[in-house]
Amino acid sequence: MPEFSKPKSMVDQIYDSIARAITTGDLEPGTRLVEQVLQNDFGVSRAPIREAIRLLEADGLVVVDAYKKKYVRNLTREDLTDNIPVLAALESLAGRLAAANITSKDIQQLERINLEIEREYEAGNYQKCAELNFSFHRSFLYLANNKALKRAVGSIVKSLLWLWLTTQYYKNSSIIPSSIEEHQLILKAFRERNPQEVEKRVRDHIEAVLARFVRQSQFDEDGIYKFTSSKKAVVGS
Repeated sequence: MPEFSKPKSMVDQIYDSIARAITTGDLEPGTRLVEQVLQNDFGVSRAPIREAIRLLEADGLVVVDAYKKKYVRNLTREDLTDNIPVLAALESLAGRLAAANITSKDIQQLERINLEIEREYEAGNYQKCAELNFSFHRSFLYLANNKALKRAVGSIVKSLLWLWLTTQYYKNSSIIPSSIEEHQLILKAFRERNPQEVEKRVRDHIEAVLARFVRQSQFDEDGIYKFTSSKKAVVGS
């Protein structure tokens, strides 16, 4: 009997649409989300809009101020310096655990992803590079097969927030070759079935990501990351 996927609810569809706009930068930090405007844009009642925004807030992509106004949250230096080192520790552990479970087929799949990052970089598709990078790193957590570790990573940084970080990181295309080379070192350690070396290479890579991001970025006096555009829009305006 064929397998059927359950259709997504309206809330899920609205959530996915807004989250995608945030992670790709189409909705910049500081953009106000107005429920009435979103109702008109999606052609739905207020209830699914409110629930989708509530989920976005829970995932750290939207903030609500004291006046109940909703905004795309700002990315701060603290987000980077707090989350990424902890993620480096957790993901490097995932890499070490994955090394015990990884198959030759799994390694080949990771190699394909890294080659695809290289091809997309050469084609100038930097947004696609960010998405593929996310897939490369998410594979460690899947292969580690450790529920406690998955919960820990989820509590530190939601997957969409990490995609947002990598998307902004990859807007500076000159750093992509460094990531590709560091992925190759991780793959070499996997092929050699060396869990300790995998752990070290993953940690070194993520910490290098932090160093490069902070070095290439500009922050205001409050530590808020300055995006390429300073526009603060209202959705639908």
